[in-house]
Amino acid sequence: MPIDQNQHLIKKSPQETSPLTSSNPPAPNAWKGWLTLFRPPNLFTVPGDPLVGALLAALALHIIPSWNAVYAVMGAALAFYASGLLANDFFDRDCDARERPDRPIPSGAVSPLAAKWAAIFLTLAGVLFTLPAGNTASAIGILVALASWLYNVFAKRIPWLAPFSMGICRGLSLMLGAAILGLPGVTSPAVLMAALFLTLYIALITIIARNEADTDAPPIPTWCRWGIPTILTAWLAIFLLNPGSPLVFQWKSMSILLGVMSILWALVWTAQMRRHASPRVVQASVGGLIRGLLFTQAALCASCGGVGEGFALLLLFLFPVSGWISRWFYGS
Repeated sequence: MPIDQNQHLIKKSPQETSPLTSSNPPAPNAWKGWLTLFRPPNLFTVPGDPLVGALLAALALHIIPSWNAVYAVMGAALAFYASGLLANDFFDRDCDARERPDRPIPSGAVSPLAAKWAAIFLTLAGVLFTLPAGNTASAIGILVALASWLYNVFAKRIPWLAPFSMGICRGLSLMLGAAILGLPGVTSPAVLMAALFLTLYIALITIIARNEADTDAPPIPTWCRWGIPTILTAWLAIFLLNPGSPLVFQWKSMSILLGVMSILWALVWTAQMRRHASPRVVQASVGGLIRGLLFTQAALCASCGGVGEGFALLLLFLFPVSGWISRWFYGS
């Protein structure tokens, strides 16, 4: 909206000021406030975690999973993630009031009490979603819920613990999918390794996002920025270039192509960030790196063969949808 650069120097008399020209900001929009709290672009990346876990465990154990159980834990992961987002803004409301007063809770678009109870409700809903998937899935679901609340209540205020705590939440979300096949699914080497790499990936992104709104923040460590594509490359190379993999050529070719796309996407956003990048650049990069998980998840789904290819195509479809929504809502 064009504004005269010298407009702020022009003084109006009281007679020239009317309610129609008042400088008072408009009332905050409650619906937009709630949507902002939920970080819509990121939500598309959440169900893929347990989906990948379920497919990797099924491949390792040579078992066809119950798809109803898979869908149940995907819904649970989404509920846990949404709960964590609301709890995050609830516990950060005083800090946001100083640094980002336009956030939904400080601006008055969403009341703190409503955000708190919605977070509690979503946590309980997530636990209920896991019940049809078996006792192991319910146990892992409770761990996901505890890890999320532990991060928001306590761990996020400890610099060295916060990134790993956040990463563990996503790693456990992946293990939640494997849990539908019981303890053998959770403890299979492929699942444990994938959960570890996902934990490290999210931990590095969390380190970068920690001071994203601070214009006087310390520079982003080089090892942290370039550690993201490095971890991603190692992760996908181990899973997709395994010479002992039983996959036929068409599955392996598709998964490798998707893996390369995932790595290139991460490199683009990593290269955009400088040591002293502006908050706007950092926020956009963090959102882009999280959204890139859709490529990674698609690659891992395709590497499982069979129905995994269909899920990979679905995740690829969600990628542009997430990008379109990111034009209106930040992912961080």
